[in-house]
Amino acid sequence: MLVAALPEDLCLSYANTLSWRGSDPPMETLKSVADLLAWLEQSVGAGAGETRGIARWASRNAKAAAGLLAEAIAVREVLFRVFHALATGASVREADFAALTRALAQAPARRELAHAKRGYGWQLVPPEPTVPALLAPVLWSAADLMIEGERRRVRQCANEKCLWLFLDESKNGTRRWCDMASCGNRAKAQRHYLKSKAS
Repeated sequence: MLVAALPEDLCLSYANTLSWRGSDPPMETLKSVADLLAWLEQSVGAGAGETRGIARWASRNAKAAAGLLAEAIAVREVLFRVFHALATGASVREADFAALTRALAQAPARRELAHAKRGYGWQLVPPEPTVPALLAPVLWSAADLMIEGERRRVRQCANEKCLWLFLDESKNGTRRWCDMASCGNRAKAQRHYLKSKAS
C-alpha cells in the first residue's frame, strides 16, 4: 500500500466518525468492518484491492472481526479524548497517552519512500487484520499533530450537540464552529429565536 500526502487532520476526521457526540444517541459511522474499510478507502486512499483481503478475512472470522472493530473504535475514542483535551486546554490523561503510544509502537514504521502518481509517498506492506496496521496513517497523523500542537490550533465545535474536532486555520484563531453553514447557522438561528421570544 502506498500512502501519499494525507491531510494533517486525518486523526480528527477519524475521531469524528462518531458524530453528534452531544446528542442522545450520537451517530455512529463505523457499524461494521466494511464501514471501517470504506472509510480507509475514502480517507486514506487505501485501494479496494488492499482492503479486499481484510474484508474476506472478516467474513470468514466473524468473532475476530467484531474484536477488530471494537479495538478500532476504542482507538478512535482514545484519539477523541486526547484531542478533546488539547482543544480545551486540559491535560491529556496518562492512560490515553499510553494507549496511543502503544498503538503507534505496533503500527508499521514510515521507512520506505516510493514514487506516487503525483510526487512521493510511504510504501507499506499490505495491511494485516490488526488495528495498528490498518490505522497506521491515522496514528501517524495523531503523533504529528500532537508534536505540532503548539503551532496548530485544534478546536472543538462550540455546538454542544456536535462536538466535532477540527483545525482552526482562521487568521485570528477564533473559529468556533466545525462548519459555519451548519452549526454556526444553527447557533445564529437559536440566538435569534431566543431574542425574539424574550421580546
